[in-house]
Amino acid sequence: MKVIINHHLQVLSVDNENKIKLLNINEYGNYILFDNNNFFVSGRECFFCCRSGEVIVSTRQDYFPITTGFCGEEQIYFSLNGGFLSSNTSSIFIQPFCGDWEKFYLLDEKKLQIIRNCFAKGCYIQGSNVYLPPEEIIQNKNGIKFGKYNIKIENIIKSIKTESNRIIFFRDNLGIIIIKPFNPLVYLTCFGGSDIISSAEESIYSLFHFGDFIGEVLIITDNENISFSEKLLPFMGRIHFQKSNAYDFFDFTLSRYMISNISEMINYSPIMYMDCDIIINSNINEVFHDSMKIDKILFSEEYRLSESSPWFGGEHWKEVGKDYKLMQSGINSGIFVFNSIDAAKEILISVVQSMINSQKTKHSRSKIILETLDQPNLNYVLMAHFPSCFDTEKLTSYVFHGSGGCFSDIPTLGFAHFNGGLGNFESRLELMRNYVKYIENKN
Repeated sequence: MKVIINHHLQVLSVDNENKIKLLNINEYGNYILFDNNNFFVSGRECFFCCRSGEVIVSTRQDYFPITTGFCGEEQIYFSLNGGFLSSNTSSIFIQPFCGDWEKFYLLDEKKLQIIRNCFAKGCYIQGSNVYLPPEEIIQNKNGIKFGKYNIKIENIIKSIKTESNRIIFFRDNLGIIIIKPFNPLVYLTCFGGSDIISSAEESIYSLFHFGDFIGEVLIITDNENISFSEKLLPFMGRIHFQKSNAYDFFDFTLSRYMISNISEMINYSPIMYMDCDIIINSNINEVFHDSMKIDKILFSEEYRLSESSPWFGGEHWKEVGKDYKLMQSGINSGIFVFNSIDAAKEILISVVQSMINSQKTKHSRSKIILETLDQPNLNYVLMAHFPSCFDTEKLTSYVFHGSGGCFSDIPTLGFAHFNGGLGNFESRLELMRNYVKYIENKN
């Protein structure tokens, strides 16, 4: 579907009284969509009409119908009894002649979403890996200025959206510019009882409150209704849910890798997976920027390895006759970051297939059988098949694994992973809650 924009890059939308109004390209609204044949608003077919001098849309072709004509590639005009629909920066009206301002342009709705994300959170220029914050992306009378690059309206219309959610703009001087929107997402998988939901609440709260996270959160869960406490109310507009069923712990563990079939994932870059036993203890936005600058998945080391370890894929190496010394470090599966779903899809699918194959070989879905779990399979898949497609240096510097009950010993690197002991606390949830209080009092 396509949106309709005018010469000023304003988008035609509809207000509560069905009147057509103009929105800037970076504003949300009830847009008029076009499929090259019919117009739609809120999923219903609509018609342009004129009533008492006002241009409106109707679900019936009554009143005084406005007709549509094409005047070039991705360009249309609207007319009524010899008059033409025109627009300026403030209003829509009918006038007796046709000029440049009476030409409307058709822009792919997905391109609009990417451009709007750039206005909201900034973007990267591919190649130079330069980050442009929102204030350096300016809409002007000729188009959009991305830093030092001026992109005209014709170039915006003719641009190409790639599978990795990027836009290629063709410029008048034969050059191109590739824009990567900065629209970060953190997703968690929450299956089971109330404790896992409460732990996720502490993780998400710390992400926003201490981590200064500017993106959105997706929770993949089998819970029908999740109720968070008041501490998350300021952030609920940025928290989304994806319903998914899990038969047992094996399915639950698979879910963190089976995300390529979630259509919304294509809208985000970069994307981070985070376990529900992680608390963010300082600003972590730089992690997301690091991910945008490198076409590799970022993982963190849990241990430097001196010998083969089943927990880090050692048994898999033996089975295929590989030398475990090729594994220089043990990679933790509780947190990883990638710049787009397309960049990570092949690795994530390979981990899933390796887990399923291991489960069939071992004839067990039990947690006791290490070889069927995700971390051994992740390590094996990365080392054996994707040795040049991941990076451990960048993320490791932000993560402390094995956090326990002595809070003063936990460095404020960014991520405190509570996969260590409980200390004097009765549960992991109690431990995490008290650590959050500790950070609040410390700050």
